[in-house]
Amino acid sequence: MTGRPRRELLIVVGFIAASSLFFLDKPFHMDEPLFLAPARHIVVDPLHPFDFEFNWYGRSVPMASINNTPPLMLYALAAAWKLTAGREWAMRLMFVPANALDAAALYLLAGLFLSEPLWPVLILIASPAYLINMNLLYPETLALALGFLGLYALVRAEKENRREFLWASAALCGAAVFAKYGAVFLVPTAIFYLWRRGAPLKRIAGYAAVALLPIAGYAAYDRLTYRSALGSAWGALSQSADMPYSRWSHKLRSMLAFTGGASPAAAVWPALAFSRERRTIVVLAACSCILFLPYFDLAPLVRPLDRATGVVLAFGALCALTGVLTLRRGRAWDLWAPWIVSVLFVQAFLYWSVLARLILFLLPPLIFAMAGELERRLKPGDLRRIYALTFSGALALSAALSFVDARYAGAQRDLAARVAARYPGRRLWCAGHWGLQYYLERAGASELDLNKGGWDEVRPGDVVVVPAANSNILRPNRKLLADVERITVDCPLPLRLLSAYTGEGGFYSSATGFLPFSISREPLDEFDVVEIAP
Repeated sequence: MTGRPRRELLIVVGFIAASSLFFLDKPFHMDEPLFLAPARHIVVDPLHPFDFEFNWYGRSVPMASINNTPPLMLYALAAAWKLTAGREWAMRLMFVPANALDAAALYLLAGLFLSEPLWPVLILIASPAYLINMNLLYPETLALALGFLGLYALVRAEKENRREFLWASAALCGAAVFAKYGAVFLVPTAIFYLWRRGAPLKRIAGYAAVALLPIAGYAAYDRLTYRSALGSAWGALSQSADMPYSRWSHKLRSMLAFTGGASPAAAVWPALAFSRERRTIVVLAACSCILFLPYFDLAPLVRPLDRATGVVLAFGALCALTGVLTLRRGRAWDLWAPWIVSVLFVQAFLYWSVLARLILFLLPPLIFAMAGELERRLKPGDLRRIYALTFSGALALSAALSFVDARYAGAQRDLAARVAARYPGRRLWCAGHWGLQYYLERAGASELDLNKGGWDEVRPGDVVVVPAANSNILRPNRKLLADVERITVDCPLPLRLLSAYTGEGGFYSSATGFLPFSISREPLDEFDVVEIAP
């Protein structure tokens, strides 16, 4: 690679590396403590990563029974923990190279199909779903770096008839699935692409065997030892199927709204990239309006602003998906279409709720497919202006949401330090999870455990922290003689990724709302510090 492609590749890698620096001091947040728990155990017992008990859903149970993540990322986190002693900034710094590899793979892949790949890739990695999620210590960080590189090798193998690239692609996609079950979308995507390009069935079968070998070997090992790795993942899926947020209408409206809100390109570009008859536009608009009728609401009261936001974002997503999937033109469609369909299948049927970090898997094929159409339709000057405006909008939205999210994460760390300093020598308890649990336990607190009686464990003089915006919160099961101090955490920006009150923000899970973010001034969280009377 020489000249302009090399310079552009350096720009992409430099951008993601520079943006990652702004997330270095972000506290451990949301599901990160769930992944860090086995990583910390691996440091002391590497051969038995799940041989301990953990409380994540209100009860202490064997970690093997609740872990739904294959081990590759967990061992990578363990290595980082060993080297950094668990300091937040150092842990995040350790995974900046994975983000850089991910961005480089995206540029290389886009460059195989686009004449001007730089701006679409920058727009993609500046989008909220990418910039926020990929700077957290989630398995997606490693899975997508390996997976995108694997798809790049696949296209190169088919284009240049390079067998070594083909098997490298299978190995990389297999490693991605070994880091994140959801990355299994890579395998049907590759199989369909090879079939459409005329590859022999024997070669396709060999590719699938190599790609699935790591996870199949892990399943066999687990069957002989813990017997719960895939079982716990299936159990989580089965249990969540009975939850209200698993209702098909809620998942469908969430999938479309999250797709439209994951990046400004997904909501705006379809109007420029695709020419449709008026009848098609009317049908798509009507479908979006019907899906957000009050009949399908889970919440007793949905604000008109959230409903309107959902309609707009879902309409943009429907236009984008319909436009890309009906193109049926050329080598690019043979990759983008199965990629999109596979991700939608995984999100709809193989995951317990809609998450922005899974909808993130949809962004590359959507953005790159629409960029290809824009290159065909627009003059170079007009195209650059569209790209520049979209990039500015994506970066501005990501910066605003990142500020709000960092404030929410920081509030949990600050509260833990504040409570520990205010009540030295007192027994501290936590009634929630996520980052709050991690920092309170680090300060010496214990998690309320239903297996031991929950609130019945609390004794006079103890202090319990009860959050409002959290998961599996254990609230008092009896009247208590106690002093309660309520600490409210606000943010001046009227955006919320996680709604626990009136909004529909559900960036981290559609269990809290059908929007990736909500325009709202509700509190970020409210903590009740309950001091039991002596």
